[in-house]
Amino acid sequence: MEATESQTNNGTKGGVNTVKNKGKSDVKRRHLPSLPTASSLSDMNQATYKGLVDSTPTEWNYLKNYEMFSLSADGSFPMMKVSCSKAVQIHNREVMMVGSGRCYRINNLSISVEVTPQ
Repeated sequence: MEATESQTNNGTKGGVNTVKNKGKSDVKRRHLPSLPTASSLSDMNQATYKGLVDSTPTEWNYLKNYEMFSLSADGSFPMMKVSCSKAVQIHNREVMMVGSGRCYRINNLSISVEVTPQ
């Protein structure tokens, strides 16, 4: 059987890799706008987070991704689980590696924002 450009491999047609089309083909990229930034502290508003903290600790493995939790029973320094081995501290946005442990789940998280008039 001779190798041709339209030879099928596992039911799919594939062209012969030449120098011109080697690697990824040209993908049309979307232009996405950047996030707006606050220029000073006077442009920012005060936000308050309120939630209910479980009274019994939960195993790390039982938390779902993007679920809020705290290492203390009073709910101070809330964190968010972002993967099976990482959590993000809300107050400083730093990633923390986690293997296992017990934490207090934060439920019914609500945010109130105080807008200051300009």
